[in-house]
Amino acid sequence: MSIATPKTQSLIDTISTGYRALNRRPWVIGLPSALSAYLWLGPPVVLSSNGGELNLTEAIQSIGGMTAAQQELLAAVLTSDLRLAFAWLNFMPLLGPAPGTALPAAQTLSSFSDFLLAVVLINLVALLMSSLFLTFVCGAVRDDRLHAGEGRQALQVAGKLVLALLALLGVGLVLGLPFLALSAILIAVLPVAAVPVLLLWYIGIFWAYIYAGFAPEAIVLSRSGPLRAIYNSVNLVRRNLAATLGLLLVTIVITSGLAVVWRQLASSPVGLVIALVGSAYVGSGLSAARIEFYRERMARWQRAV
Repeated sequence: MSIATPKTQSLIDTISTGYRALNRRPWVIGLPSALSAYLWLGPPVVLSSNGGELNLTEAIQSIGGMTAAQQELLAAVLTSDLRLAFAWLNFMPLLGPAPGTALPAAQTLSSFSDFLLAVVLINLVALLMSSLFLTFVCGAVRDDRLHAGEGRQALQVAGKLVLALLALLGVGLVLGLPFLALSAILIAVLPVAAVPVLLLWYIGIFWAYIYAGFAPEAIVLSRSGPLRAIYNSVNLVRRNLAATLGLLLVTIVITSGLAVVWRQLASSPVGLVIALVGSAYVGSGLSAARIEFYRERMARWQRAV
């Protein structure tokens, strides 16, 4: 008597399952909606352009003259809202305003202490909200009943996420420092090699992101420790590389394509509400699909061991 092997879910099935899970807890989209609303309605954070410790214009001019292209790049940096760029610990789908969107008066960072405080506060808020978001979405995928312990679990998830990122940074430094030194020497000796070297670094970082990308799902779903979560992510991607890339590509296409639509709708107050809620729903469903992808593929791996 043969035992039937469960059929692997297609990407369409995985995404459909993710949205069915989200529909069991639709209020979860309130978290990314609220943070996206802050990006649209709150004051942007920009670097100082006229004095202070962070005056990039004076710093660059003290080194040497700037070309027209460098001046344009500097102007873009000084006028860019840095809130999303600072949110390194965000794991929620967010809709930020497009460049040129009318926003409230900017909050200027004119000192290094302001800069560090902004980075810490932004990442603290992003980490806590993201951990709560992932915990709630995971409960929806598991079809668990909402309980008070999920708040405590979210704090544990936040701590493990920080430790996992620190572990990745540590491994990256150990493995990357020799190559960084070699790259610097190569560029100094052969300046024309700068672009190929930077391209190789970009490719390496991209694949590191791909292989370690399911660590948050491992932490929130399997309740793994930081190192175990990274290990599970690497092994899962290694065994399902094509499917992982397919899920990533579908996610990028959907979110990038709809972002244009959402920003067009956001030109009016009613449209902004629709855009914030719609973007949060689509992004949260895709986040649930990632958790379902990890759960289903991890279950198959464990049965095969």
